[in-house]
Amino acid sequence: MAQEAVFTGRNLNERRRQLLQLLEERQQLTVREISQALNVSEVTVRQDLIALEKEGSLQRTWGGAVLPVPGRKEGTFASRLEIQRLEKQAMAAAAVELIEDGDTVLLDASTTAFAIAQRIRELKKNLYVITNGLYAALELASNPSLTVISLGGIVRGETGSLVGTLGEQMLGRLYAGKGFFSAQGLTLQQGLSESNIQEAQLKALMVQHTQQVIAVLDSTKLGQTSFSTYCPFNRVDRLITTGNGAGERSQLFLENGLAVTIV
Repeated sequence: MAQEAVFTGRNLNERRRQLLQLLEERQQLTVREISQALNVSEVTVRQDLIALEKEGSLQRTWGGAVLPVPGRKEGTFASRLEIQRLEKQAMAAAAVELIEDGDTVLLDASTTAFAIAQRIRELKKNLYVITNGLYAALELASNPSLTVISLGGIVRGETGSLVGTLGEQMLGRLYAGKGFFSAQGLTLQQGLSESNIQEAQLKALMVQHTQQVIAVLDSTKLGQTSFSTYCPFNRVDRLITTGNGAGERSQLFLENGLAVTIV
């Protein structure tokens, strides 16, 4: 049986340097690939990935790691709540106009979805709401006319989202009539995209279990793309966006068959 290489102190730093060099070369690695390349156990690799993610050197994924996306750090939920706050409130108001009594609605874990959840909480309608957002679920729970289904999984502390196979398995048994999705970007070529692979994987499954896909994102996201795509453009049924700077891009989307609501 091969013996695991021993790294301490300065050698530990060298191993992590080699790990990052491998990641630079391949862009994405699994824990097993790193373990074999560096001749260390998978437990050791996971410890390294946790330490390097805390430094901001990489982003852990389900079973491996990728390089961080420049300029697309998510930030905490609280800090993101303050970004485009008025725009999110306006888009949320437009979103709830599409919700009818008896609907099953799906929300992601974004701050935009949280703004929609705040509006839904005020509705006097009998609804089922499925979400992977902890904050959205708690916001909705105070309305007795709402049946709130919180997907399981691993909690991402900064974002308040639940991701992973547990949530995916649970979602496999559910179906929503309308799903409201935020994103880091929307383009004709890439559709909706996210900076976090785990979020994108779950959102891709959400799209599969939603009849009507409604993208809710401000105009700064139009024409932008991020690391991981989760929904092709032709699968998006409607876009709700803001007026500032949306004109030319929203017109392009209209010409390609997308219904657009500008607030």
